Amino acid sequence: MDYPVKTPLQLRPLLVGFRKAAGLTQAQIADHLGVTQQTYAQLEAKPESASMDRLFHVLKVLKVDIVLTLTSGSANLDVRIPKPMRTVESPVPVKPSLTKKRATTAASKTAATRKAAVVTPARGSAQGSPKPVTRKRAVPMGAAVKKREDW
Repeated sequence: MDYPVKTPLQLRPLLVGFRKAAGLTQAQIADHLGVTQQTYAQLEAKPESASMDRLFHVLKVLKVDIVLTLTSGSANLDVRIPKPMRTVESPVPVKPSLTKKRATTAASKTAATRKAAVVTPARGSAQGSPKPVTRKRAVPMGAAVKKREDW
């Protein structure tokens, strides 16, 4: 029997129905896919946000095929593809010399501030030269390790 899917929201009840018709639990399908039951439950709850690759893996386990059919009136693609939008230029042109001058000024102020922060020790001082001030760098957002299941 064929089940036409016209919107992504129709995927959830179909996945649940095919899984139950096959007599499988979420844990059993997750085991076949090599993921946790919670991961599969999230996919089944919101299949429209899953990648096509993951959906194909699930459908393969359920032994379900996808068939695409051309509906009447679909041959005229010019109607459905939106025309490219015109780009609008900025009403006021930006002068590159101003941005460059501001950047140079900011850089020179930073360098002057750094030079002023360095203190030279008095002669005969037992302390030696002071240690330069180091700043800690923030950890990039992408550097956080997240557990991710690839299937």
